Amino acid sequence: MVRIKRLLDILSGVVALLCMGPILAYLDRPLLPVALLAIPLGFWCDRREHYPLPTWLATLVALAGMAFYAVQITRAEVAIPVVHAMVVLMIVRLLTPKEGRDYLQIFVLALFILAGSSLIHLGIGFALYLVLLVFGVILGLVLLTVYVTDKNMTMTRPDLKKLVKIGLILPAVSLLLMMAFFVVLPRTSHPLWNFLNPAAKGKVGLAETVQPGSFAQISTVKALAFRAEGPELAPRDRYWRALVLNQSEQGRWVRKKPPVEGNGQVEGPATVIFMIYPEPRTDRYLMTLDRPILVSGVRKEQTVDQMFVARSAINRRFRFEVRASPGASLRVAGKVDREFYLKPPEHVSPRIRQLATEIRNQSEDLSVRINTLADFFRNQELSYALDDLPSGPDAIDSFLFEKKRGYCEFFASAYITLARLAGIPSRLVGGYYGGDYNPLGGYYLVTEEAAHLWVEILTADNRWQRIDPSQWAINAETTLGMRDQGQLNALRQLADSLNYHWVQAVVVFDLQQQISIFREAGTRLRNLRSVRAPEDWREITGAVLGGAILVVVVFSLRRKSKEARLLEEFRRRLKKRYGYEVMLPGSGLVEIGEQLDNEECRQFARIYYGAIFRDRVLTMQEFTELKGLLKKI
Repeated sequence: MVRIKRLLDILSGVVALLCMGPILAYLDRPLLPVALLAIPLGFWCDRREHYPLPTWLATLVALAGMAFYAVQITRAEVAIPVVHAMVVLMIVRLLTPKEGRDYLQIFVLALFILAGSSLIHLGIGFALYLVLLVFGVILGLVLLTVYVTDKNMTMTRPDLKKLVKIGLILPAVSLLLMMAFFVVLPRTSHPLWNFLNPAAKGKVGLAETVQPGSFAQISTVKALAFRAEGPELAPRDRYWRALVLNQSEQGRWVRKKPPVEGNGQVEGPATVIFMIYPEPRTDRYLMTLDRPILVSGVRKEQTVDQMFVARSAINRRFRFEVRASPGASLRVAGKVDREFYLKPPEHVSPRIRQLATEIRNQSEDLSVRINTLADFFRNQELSYALDDLPSGPDAIDSFLFEKKRGYCEFFASAYITLARLAGIPSRLVGGYYGGDYNPLGGYYLVTEEAAHLWVEILTADNRWQRIDPSQWAINAETTLGMRDQGQLNALRQLADSLNYHWVQAVVVFDLQQQISIFREAGTRLRNLRSVRAPEDWREITGAVLGGAILVVVVFSLRRKSKEARLLEEFRRRLKKRYGYEVMLPGSGLVEIGEQLDNEECRQFARIYYGAIFRDRVLTMQEFTELKGLLKKI
C-alpha cells in the first residue's frame, strides 16, 4: 500500500528541484545553499511531521524576502529579483506543513520559477526541464484530486500504476499541443521577455578604439561572439568584418565619419552566403564576412567603408544573411579623399618618422612603397604575444625596434602609422579572424578571443586592399594559425550542434520561418498526384480537422510584401519561358540577366536592387515599371 500524501511530498521535492535547476547559477550566494538544503530538509520534515518554521515566522520570512528583492527591481533588471522572490516563497512552503492548497502553491510556483528562468537564460536545457516539470506537475495535480477526497488515503500498487498511466497521458497531449501552437501562432520580432528583462549583453573582445601600449598584458575572452552558418573557408578568407577606425586622436585610433566617395564595387571570387547568429552585445555592429556585398534580414544602415550598423540594439538573439566575396578587393568608381586617409598620429617617434621618409623617398610608385613596407615587417622578426608588451607614449617605437613583441593592435597600428607617413592611404578594420568549424552543424563558432585588427590600404587604381601585418609575425603559424585548426573535439561538436539547432529552431524562430514552413507544406499539398475518397468517418474527420488547421494557419500569416510578390512572379515567368528553374537558391538577379542575355532581366535587376540595396521599399513608379518588365519576359 502507498500513501498518496507520501507521493505528493516526493513530487513536491522533485518539482522544486526541477524548477531551480536552470537558475542555480544565477541565485545569490546566501540563497543558493538554503534553496538546495530546503528540498531534502522539507522532505525530512514531512516524514517526521515536525517543521522548524511556525506559521507566523514563515509568514514574516516570506514577506521579508519578497520586500528585500522587490527593492532590487529596476527597469533594466526585472526577472532576476522576481525569480529570487519566488524562490524564497518556495523555500518557505517546503519547510511548512502542507495541505491540499499548499501542494498546489508549490506546483504553481515551480511553473512560474521555470518561466522566469527563460527571461534570464533560454538554453537548450530549458526544454528538458520544461518537459520533466510538466509531467511532474500534472501527475501531482492528478494525485492531488485523489488526496483532497481523503487525506489518509492509501492505494495498492496496481491501482497506483493505473492512476499514473492516466496522469501521464495528459502531459503528453499538452506537450504536443504546445509544440503545435509554437509553430502556428504568429511570432513577433520583439518577444515579451525582451521587454520584461533585456537579454544579457556580453562584454566583447572587439574594441571600438585602439590604443597600443595601454596594457602590459591582455587576457583572452572565450565567450561566444557569433555563429556563422555556411561553407568551410580557406584560412586566408576567415576574416569577419565589423567596424572601421580611420583617425588618430590623442594617441588612440577612433572612428570619424568618413568623407563621401564614389560607388564601391567588390571585385573578386564568387560570392558565398552565410547566415549569422550574433550573441547579445553592447554595440550595434553587424559582423559580416569580408568582403560583404549584401546584408539582409535585419534593419541596418550601411556606410561608405562597408560597415553595417543595426538600427536597434543587439540585445536579443536573431539572425541575418550575408552575401560576401572572401578575398576580394573593393574598387571605388570615383573620387576618394586620400588626404583623409593620410593623416598620421599627432605623436610619432623620430625613428618611425625617419623610416617612413626612407620608404617614401624610394619611389613614386605606390606599389613599390607597399612592397618595401611589407619587407620591413618580415625582416624585423616580430613576435605575436599577449604578455610583456611595450607600454608608454612610444609603445609603437618600442614594439618595432626594441621589444618586438605585440598582438594585432601593435602590428596594425605600426603599419598604418608607417603607411600614412609614407604616403599610402590606409585605415584600420576591426573584427574577428578564424573560428572553429563544426562540420556536424555546418557553421563557424567564433569566440571573443578571435577579435582581430588589420589594415586596408588604397592602391593607385582606387582599390581598397586588405593587409594583415600580424601574419608576418615569426610565430604566426603557432598563434594566429591555431585559430584555423578546428579545435572542437567530437563531443564539443555534438554539444554545440545541439545548442545551435536549439537557437535556430526555438530562440530565433520568427514569422519568416513560419511562412517558409507553411509555404512548403502548401506546396506539398498541391503536388499530390491523386486524391483518394475517404473510406470511413475517421478519414472524413481527419480531412475536416486538417482543413480547420489550414484555415487557422492562413489567417495567422501576414500578406506577402509587394517586393516578395514581384520576385515570385519573376521566378514563375522565367520558368515558364525557359522551361526549367532558372533562379536557383543563391543566384542573383544580375547574374541571371547576364546568363540569359535578357535586357528585361537586367533592367528588372537594376530597379529591384536599387531599392533593396538601399534598405527601402519600392516606390509606386518602380513597382509599375517592374510590372511592365514582367509582362515582356
